[in-house]
Amino acid sequence: MANVSLQRGYTIEVPGPVPQTSIVNELNVLGLPSLMYWIRLNTAVANVLFTPLFAVQNTNVGTVVSPNWLPFSNGVILVPGNIFVFTIRAAVANAAAEFIIPGLPPAGSISVDVVITAGG
Repeated sequence: MANVSLQRGYTIEVPGPVPQTSIVNELNVLGLPSLMYWIRLNTAVANVLFTPLFAVQNTNVGTVVSPNWLPFSNGVILVPGNIFVFTIRAAVANAAAEFIIPGLPPAGSISVDVVITAGG
């Protein structure tokens, strides 16, 4: 039985009052259909939206090939300090986490811990 996992902490900068979208923790999960996303927002910022992403094929962005990300759900608003877990079985090629952070006047940042794991 195979598995793959990626655990990282991220500081995502928000330049000011404009919302910031960031995709992190990209992981190749081809052939490993049991997926689990573990997320913790460490900063006391309201209305941070997490969306679990997947890709089954690539797309060209200019001259760069990158995953064609699609959402598993509409996302969830994270509660600072709480842990959010999302599990699903899906035969996909890649997994990632997307965060949409509301504008922060003045500029600031958020801290999140992200784990994505997949098994077969």
